[in-house]
Amino acid sequence: MNKKEQILNATLKLIVQKGIESTPMSEIAKAADTGMGAIYNYFPNKEALVSELYFHLKTKESAIIAYGYDSSLSVKQRFIYLWKKMISYFLAEPLDFMFLEQFYYSPSIDPVAKHNGSLYLKDLDQVYLDGQAQQIMKEGDIKEWIGFTSGSLVSLVKLHHSNYISLKEETINNYIQAAWDAIKS
Repeated sequence: MNKKEQILNATLKLIVQKGIESTPMSEIAKAADTGMGAIYNYFPNKEALVSELYFHLKTKESAIIAYGYDSSLSVKQRFIYLWKKMISYFLAEPLDFMFLEQFYYSPSIDPVAKHNGSLYLKDLDQVYLDGQAQQIMKEGDIKEWIGFTSGSLVSLVKLHHSNYISLKEETINNYIQAAWDAIKS
């Protein structure tokens, strides 16, 4: 692992543990086993470091979710595939999931960065657009419908990571079906 990767990895772990606002650069340097100068060689400030980590994870997430994706499947099949892949990623990579959640809901993060991160999942947007065009999904703003869908499915991942529930494949399939039922026309 190179120095930049060490810094990003240390940042990920500390932010998940302490929060974005409560993680100073000095602690990141210590956890990455490097000096402050090395951090500033790669990142001009904490905001740039946190944003780069966010985009690094969004790139990883979109690659994992898009792997094996077939855009010729039906809208429902694509919906199920993408949500199942996303949930699987979030379950397999809890630190990534917890960081992405903190980043997205932090009031101190630039809304433009949040919006740009959502652009990494164009396939998901297209499923909702295609569903509306085919009149098999409810009309309305697709970002709102994606938010509605993700709200319930991501809550399950949160409950799993907090050891409140234990998600099994059958349960995941049932809830993805319920999400589909909620938004279909």
